Amino acid sequence: MKLYQLFKSVPPTSFLQELLSCYGVRGLDDANEFSKLTLKDRNTVNRLIELLPEMVMYYIPCKAKKYLTDMDDDRAITILRQFLRLYEYELAKKERVVQKKKIIYYSLQPMNIRPIYIQHVNDVISLN
Repeated sequence: MKLYQLFKSVPPTSFLQELLSCYGVRGLDDANEFSKLTLKDRNTVNRLIELLPEMVMYYIPCKAKKYLTDMDDDRAITILRQFLRLYEYELAKKERVVQKKKIIYYSLQPMNIRPIYIQHVNDVISLN
C-alpha cells in the first residue's frame, strides 16, 4: 500500500504506541494475541473514538470520512491494519474453535517483503 492512497503523512511512533495501547498491545514486537471479544472487554472502540481528532490529521479527508465514521470492532481492526502497513507490519489472524464457537485471534508480525522472481520457461502447454 502506498502512503498517499490513505494517509497524508506517516504518524510518529508515539502515536502508534498510543494506538496500539487501545488494543492491549505494548509495542510492535509484542506477541500477545487479541480477538474481537477482548476488544470489547478493553473498550477499544471508545478509546479509538477519543483518538479520532488525531487520526483525522493523518488520513486523507475522503478516507477519513469512510473509515473513521460508524466505529465498530471491524473498523477498529481495519484501522489497525492500515496503520501497521506504514511500519511494514501486518495483522496476522488465526482461527480457533473454543466451546463450539469459532474465534479469530489477531497478532502483529513483520511483513515478509521479498521480491518475486519469475523465471521464463519455453515449454509449450497444450489443452485437450
